[in-house]
Amino acid sequence: MALEEILIIGGVAAGLSAASRARRLSPSAHITVLEKGPVAGYGACGLPYFLSGRIASLDRLLAHPPEFFRKQRNIDLRVNHEALAIEPGRRRVAVRAEGKAEQWFGYDRLVIATGARSHWTPPGLRNVFAANTWAQVEALDRALTGENLRRVTVVGGGYIGLEVAEALRLRGLEVTLIDRRGTLLHGLEEGLAAALPGLVRAAGITLHQGVNAEGLEGAAGGRVLGVRTAKGVIEADAVINCAGLRPEVALAQAAGVTLGRFGGIEVDDRQQTNLAGIFAAGDCAETRDRVTGRAIWVPLGAAANKQGRVAGQNAAGGAAARFAGVLGTLAVPLFGEEWGRTGLSLEQARAAGYDAATETVAGESQAGYLAPRPITVTLVYQPSTARLLGCHLRGAPGTVAGRLGVAAVALAAGMKLEELEQQDLPYAPGLAPLYDPLLIAAHNARSH
Repeated sequence: MALEEILIIGGVAAGLSAASRARRLSPSAHITVLEKGPVAGYGACGLPYFLSGRIASLDRLLAHPPEFFRKQRNIDLRVNHEALAIEPGRRRVAVRAEGKAEQWFGYDRLVIATGARSHWTPPGLRNVFAANTWAQVEALDRALTGENLRRVTVVGGGYIGLEVAEALRLRGLEVTLIDRRGTLLHGLEEGLAAALPGLVRAAGITLHQGVNAEGLEGAAGGRVLGVRTAKGVIEADAVINCAGLRPEVALAQAAGVTLGRFGGIEVDDRQQTNLAGIFAAGDCAETRDRVTGRAIWVPLGAAANKQGRVAGQNAAGGAAARFAGVLGTLAVPLFGEEWGRTGLSLEQARAAGYDAATETVAGESQAGYLAPRPITVTLVYQPSTARLLGCHLRGAPGTVAGRLGVAAVALAAGMKLEELEQQDLPYAPGLAPLYDPLLIAAHNARSH
């Protein structure tokens, strides 16, 4: 018998993937998606392109309008509906909708896809923003457009902070970037990341590395005046909080759902929590590292979509679906170059107990007689077993994503260096060199 009620909390990557998969497998189930924000089903990774002006409207990020899910997929999508509490014993969720009294939604199966929230919570001052959601970026853009803000300080030098800083600089603003670490894009091999500070400054962005944001300047309830650090106050008309994320698990935790070692919801490979009938997927949930086999929390959109599909299939009672885990594969364009990583860094590998080493090759993406674009490959490997553990890349536009995909497949397959070296990659003078730098790096590492 088909399930009567499938309820999903969260309407972005994991939530709508779960809903769509559940609908395909269970045509008769009543599927409801609760999204506390004003919009659902959008590409959050494209938000910096709107901030920079590369795309003119946030609507371009919509995968489908809300009516599509209601009419074409028969999914009861409800925006501006915030889940307040989960009562597992009575299988219901308390919900507050804009302008309406609190109401209860029942469920037979529940999928929690509440995403992540900012790690740092600044005090209540005007013109302090984040840039992780549609509503946050919409509010930031409105302020930048209507309040004549010129000096913007971005806190956090991860990939989101770097993307936002570059986007706002392209928009013509005076941008300062503060990061508490000694290296930008933490998690990328330091030899590759070492080039980033110079590129940031060359773009006209003022950079403060190894500087912690200790607080904000400004009267309570008033406009922010700057960021307070040990080196003094950095004046700003607006502050963008990109200082990392943490799983949004308050609802789940209050309902008795078990959390894992990183503060995310603990799930098995079916995305099942410790409570019967309750699944979790996306940035709120932990998963498994495919290299180490250990628990990990990696908030990335591609993984969230896959987890959502698994949760939706299992919530709908289909054949058991399982999520294999993640490699943390990430590629990002920054300051005219591309950067990417998959698997472990040297630091992570050694922390996990591997006798790890690295091999770096600076190569070319085409035949040498065609003015090729540069590409640098760093492999992380285990000398004692010749096992590949990670791959990190820096290159000209168009050189990183394809090679990163090859490395991710090699990692997932558990390839040794010799197997990677022997892969039959394409050769065409205008597209790829005879010996790809990825294969050269594998050969050199194996030869040590």
